[in-house]
Parts: sequence; C-alpha cells; structure tokens
Amino acid sequence: MKTLEEYILPRENRKFVFFGGKGGVGKSSLAAATAFWLAEKGFKTLLASTDIQKSQNDIFQRDIGSEETQISEVENLWVVNVDPKESIRKHQLEVLRRIESLKDLSSEKISESEVTFLKEYWEKNPVLPCETASYNVFIHYMNNDQYDAVVFDTAPGYHNLEMVNYPWRYVYNLEMAIAAKREVVDLTGKIAELKLLEKLRDESYSAIKKLASDQTIYFVVTHPEMLPVYEVKRIQEGLIPYGIKVKGIFINSVLPEEYCKSGFFFRRRLLQEKYINLVKEEFSDIPIVEVPLLDTEVVSLENVKKLALLIYGSRKG
Repeated sequence: MKTLEEYILPRENRKFVFFGGKGGVGKSSLAAATAFWLAEKGFKTLLASTDIQKSQNDIFQRDIGSEETQISEVENLWVVNVDPKESIRKHQLEVLRRIESLKDLSSEKISESEVTFLKEYWEKNPVLPCETASYNVFIHYMNNDQYDAVVFDTAPGYHNLEMVNYPWRYVYNLEMAIAAKREVVDLTGKIAELKLLEKLRDESYSAIKKLASDQTIYFVVTHPEMLPVYEVKRIQEGLIPYGIKVKGIFINSVLPEEYCKSGFFFRRRLLQEKYINLVKEEFSDIPIVEVPLLDTEVVSLENVKKLALLIYGSRKG
C-alpha cells in the first residue's frame, strides 16, 4: 500500500489533490495544510477553494479573491477563491481569446467576418450559465501547466461531486451542439463556431483524462461519528462511475487518548474508536490518517504549518 506522501508528491506528473466530505469536518484546514506542505517541499502549488464560504480567507488571515494570491511568507504557495459570478466574465474572456486564435487555423477556410461576428455574439451572450462558467474555471486549472500541484478545497457533500462529474456532463452537451452545428455548416459553409465548440470539447476531454488518471488524488475528510463516516461511503460510490477512487481518508478531531482515561471523555473516545475501526475495516487498502483534536483553531499561517507537520512530519525529503 502506498503511503500518503507517495500519493501526493508530484514526482513525474502534476498532481491534482481533492479534499471532499461533509460540511464542517475540516476540509479547508487539511487542504491548506497539504498545500503548505507541498509548497515547503519545493513544488509550486495552488490552493483553489470552490467553497462559497471562503474559509481560506479566515485560515490565512488575509483577503483572497478570484485572482491567484501568493502567500508572501511561503515561496511556492498561491491561493484562489473560485467565485461563480466573477468567473462568468473570466470564462467569457477565455472564449474570446479562443475565437481570436481561430484566425491561426490556416488549413481551415475561416473568414475574418466569421470571427468578428462570433466575437460580437459571445461578448453580448456568454451563453453558458453561472454554474457552467464556474466549472470551466476548474477545467482551466486541470489543463494549466503553471503549477506542479493544485489542491482543491471543495464545497460540502454532493456539491463537490457535481464539480468532479461536471466535465462529463459538459462534454456531452458540447457533443450534441457540435452534431447540430455540423448540419448547419453543411448548409452555410461557415465553420468558425464549430471549431470553437470542438476546442471547448477537447479541453474537457483533457480534464476528464486527468481526473481518471493517477494525477488526480481524492481524499475524503470525516469525523469519527456515524453521519460523516456514512458520507464517506456515499462519496466513494458517487465517484466510481467516473473512474475516480478515494486514495485516503482523514479522520479529523480525534480525541487524544491521553486525555480520555475516565468519565465523559473516556466514553466519547470509545464511541470514536467504534467509527475509526469501521473506516479501517471498510477501507483497508488505503491510508487512514487520524488527526487529533487540537487545542487551537487552524487559523493563521503558523497553525497551518503546525497541522502540516503533525500530518506529514518534517518538510524535508
């Protein structure tokens, strides 16, 4: 069985590390600690949060928006909050750049007037709704080679599954649009929009290929309690159709055994052990990481570093 570090480290290929799970289990803290650890290892790392609560702003104690923000105290770490509303315009600008690049397709008979018309149309009609634009930011990071590793702090529960499965739904819709557009092309001879749709489809296929490969690592975070533990199983089953496997589980907020010798905390610790053992039995072939309940919140860079060292040990290696 591979160790946690062997799964995460981008030795040969870039790595995409997802943290999913029920709301309130500590995904944001563990994602921040993992991104910090990767950056300290010397890998250029982006922490991308799709959680509308923007927890990373609180964790790093600074204002982080929809543009990549470097954490100045850490040489290789950037953080971004994926804002669906702001990403509509960003996605629109990306599409306009792709339309402009159609002029370079010398082997295709695309007229200047076709490109101009298409640009004017997309400027006035983004076409894609807010949800679609948001997920295209995700596809952008999957296909961008700017970073050695991208750590995704996902929205709670099934919202993160929606982000993972979106490329499949999106590419299906694009294929339908391409098939319809080909019929129009046969009548009009105008192919600029067809080529644009094919570019968008190919980028989605590229993201899909990475999602289902060993470049993508999906971790689930849970508490040692009944409902969060059962959510782990549901998430795993939800990922199977997309060829994605859970590669590790973080059991967060485990009561330290040395403080649970009698009374209330002893009984609570016994209850936690029941669900910890359940997880270990169900997922015996992947790393299970018990993260102790800390005596402080994971707020500030110093506490992110402490959590990273607690989970992964020394940064050297």
